[in-house]
Amino acid sequence: MNTTTLSETTTNRKSKHKGDHMAIWDYQLILFPIGNISELTDDGMDFIGPHTFSFHSAITVIRTIDFVKNYSPENKWPSFDDACYYCFNDEQSIVEIEINSGIHEEEAEIISIRTNIYRDEGNIEKAIEICKKLCKELNLLIWDMKMKRQIEKLKMNQVLKLQ
Repeated sequence: MNTTTLSETTTNRKSKHKGDHMAIWDYQLILFPIGNISELTDDGMDFIGPHTFSFHSAITVIRTIDFVKNYSPENKWPSFDDACYYCFNDEQSIVEIEINSGIHEEEAEIISIRTNIYRDEGNIEKAIEICKKLCKELNLLIWDMKMKRQIEKLKMNQVLKLQ
């Protein structure tokens, strides 16, 4: 059974590494496999279950999204793999994509989608579009870190209204 723990300000996979710090003002959506469960804890969120998805398949899907390129974030831990980081940038909006909390493994447990909604280039609509594509192709669910709940695929507009 896999357990991935996330806090609102730190992406943390239990027993794997210390974490990748994200800005507190980022809007973060976590994608995790259908069949696993999300559980709110004192430390943040746990994503628990036996299901994973192919790291390679995630990269394949991500690379089909227009304006997405692989990049190396400045604030990542040295042990994290650049293969885990992608950025959507269409010169108007920026959305960061992090696979498996920065750890390159054959099977992945989560994908983090982040955008800074307090800056001009932050765009939750683009983040949701990316989530929809990844969910459809990889059989994933969405956890909204700000709303602290799972987002139903048909109710993604609720995020846009509550941001």
